[in-house]
Amino acid sequence: MRGRPIRIVGGAVREGSRGAMIPGKPSDPRDSPLFVRRSGTGPALVLVHGGFPAELTWTRQRELEARWSLIVPSRRGFSPSPAAPWQDFLVDADDLAELIEEIPGGAHLVGLSYGGFGACLVTERLPHRIRSLTLVEVPLWTAAAQDRSVREFAALAGRFAASADDEQAEREFLALAGMDRQALAGKGDAIRQALELARKHRSPWEANPRFEAIVEAGIPTLVVSGDHHPAAERMCDAVAARLGAQRARVPGAGHAVPRAPGFNTMLETFLTAAEHSGGDRGTTDARTK
Repeated sequence: MRGRPIRIVGGAVREGSRGAMIPGKPSDPRDSPLFVRRSGTGPALVLVHGGFPAELTWTRQRELEARWSLIVPSRRGFSPSPAAPWQDFLVDADDLAELIEEIPGGAHLVGLSYGGFGACLVTERLPHRIRSLTLVEVPLWTAAAQDRSVREFAALAGRFAASADDEQAEREFLALAGMDRQALAGKGDAIRQALELARKHRSPWEANPRFEAIVEAGIPTLVVSGDHHPAAERMCDAVAARLGAQRARVPGAGHAVPRAPGFNTMLETFLTAAEHSGGDRGTTDARTK
């Protein structure tokens, strides 16, 4: 961990955003201020976005502000956080560690898609600070590498990342990721950045979280999928099995699971139980219709 300070500076609050910049060392781009939006009241809930900007990803979770203190960082490369040449879950884990260390009593943590890698890594690093962990369609391919559908999906993602000229791979991958380049064209710089970063990232094959460390810490865990693609379901099943996690399927929004009807109710039920249990995990398969 890079050890930079992580206090909220009053002068850095952006008018109307209810967010703040986390200061760092300007000499290293990785240590430039990270933007974090804070709102609500109650137990701390950190929401980590994936390939879409944070503000678009977690729009429907704002209704949780009445009962939870929402802490929503924008990962590096995603405006209004500093630009970055690629997505790197190791850097994400460092950023999350420094953020969560400063939250009194720790926080509940939710990671979607690529953002879930950093969430996993910081949970194994700081288990005493994580009150619960929710992983939403995180492409932890290594957990289900023996499954043919998972390998095929990973190969498609690899072809998409390797070449901007492979139109078929682009079309198929963006469809599975809930992105449509034509529909998103002209939606602003935030979407343009997201589309550019979709090809630039540390490979999911390099992610090998120590699931056993999370299990040994007794952290309540939940794995959620959108019930829209066999590979995603089998991958999430495998991750849940490794974690001994609760398992939920919330159809209706494809890979953009937090936008699905019933997601907030399902999540809040889990979070409330985790608050009350202080570490009692279950292994039920809860399907939300």
